[in-house]
Amino acid sequence: MKGKQFNFMGKRLTLVAMITASLGMLTFNNIPVQADDHGSVDHSSGDHGQHQGTGGKRGEGKGADGRGGADSVRGKILSTMDDDSDAPAWARGNRELNPHAKGGQGQPDGAGSEKGDDYGDLWVVLRDDSGAPILDENGQIQPIIIVDGLPVVVQLTDPDGDGHYELPTEYADAVQEVELGRSNVTRSPSQVILHSLEEALSKLDGMTLTSDMLTEAGMLVVDGATIDSPLENLALYQALLTSTDSNNDGLLEVSVDYSGESGAGTYTFLVPESVQLDLAASLLAAGSDKTASLTVDRVVTVSQFLEVDDELSTLLNSYVYDGSTITYGGTTTWINVQVDGMDTPTDLSDDIYQSVEVNLITGTTVTYDGEDIFVPGVSFELVPNTVDENSDGILDANDTSDLDGIDGFTQATDDALQVIEFVHDYSVE
Repeated sequence: MKGKQFNFMGKRLTLVAMITASLGMLTFNNIPVQADDHGSVDHSSGDHGQHQGTGGKRGEGKGADGRGGADSVRGKILSTMDDDSDAPAWARGNRELNPHAKGGQGQPDGAGSEKGDDYGDLWVVLRDDSGAPILDENGQIQPIIIVDGLPVVVQLTDPDGDGHYELPTEYADAVQEVELGRSNVTRSPSQVILHSLEEALSKLDGMTLTSDMLTEAGMLVVDGATIDSPLENLALYQALLTSTDSNNDGLLEVSVDYSGESGAGTYTFLVPESVQLDLAASLLAAGSDKTASLTVDRVVTVSQFLEVDDELSTLLNSYVYDGSTITYGGTTTWINVQVDGMDTPTDLSDDIYQSVEVNLITGTTVTYDGEDIFVPGVSFELVPNTVDENSDGILDANDTSDLDGIDGFTQATDDALQVIEFVHDYSVE
């Protein structure tokens, strides 16, 4: 695969990247190269370092207990231990194509319960730190619109006085709908999710989570192959949130009963209880569109469709995300700086390579022919704030996003997703 060519100080350069371990190779075929410009990372000191992507700056850093220092998401998750959418067409909102929808062709035997039929418009709404919607004095949800770039909470009204509340017409085009992308598969009949769980756990049966079973983004690896099926990851996310520690040994039992022509039994995968939500964030990221930007409402809605929103809310009471700077701060990938052959720029066989390590947070600076060239790392994004942090019933400048609760978990999920996208976009097949 030919890399992206750049003209830098009169020199024609191409960047091709490789990544070690289970992730395969990377190629930077779309990354801008600039000298002495660390634009994607602001190396601030203090309790909250900052970095920025396309969405601007955001605070990062340690949780309330000062935790941190793991050198990768593998180390973070285990720090207590030594194409696009593949959703079926009917899962993209076209109910007429869904053979399981009410009023359609009926539900086949064994299909399981339907999900999503009782949901109408899915809006971005004001929520508390557990992810639950904050209702107004009339017991109604409070949609959030954007006015001059700032979030504004609006109220539903009862124009006829008959107890039927609706969105005022002037906000019809301003209300924000929740984009589910390929996570829309969570609306599938429950048997679809169950089958995906069986598939995933059949590969993990009898194992206990260890650091060498995780990619840099926290995706699960079995026998050198990453579990990257969106449905399998979403099914594992659901099962992980409902798992229990029946032996009181600190290990959660993620399990499923199976039966078939080959027999019946139980597949079981053990996960340290201390990393339950860190792994859950990575699983949810792996079940999302690689190019998506996740929101609190998307995370909550997907969890609702999987019927684990109550479990998530309970677990979030004691959850604090370390932040991308700490989680991925020590994680590096190997790249090659490639200089095209002068006479045959499309022929890689006579090119020159310089191998360097690129940190996922800070990037790296490489030197060629006396000139410094900065190669950026991952461009992390700030999750939009829709959480009433101080519980005063409004959303304002005092409700700054933090790294605990539902917004912290959403940030952890989105950060993992950005690493997954980084690896996917710059890999060499």
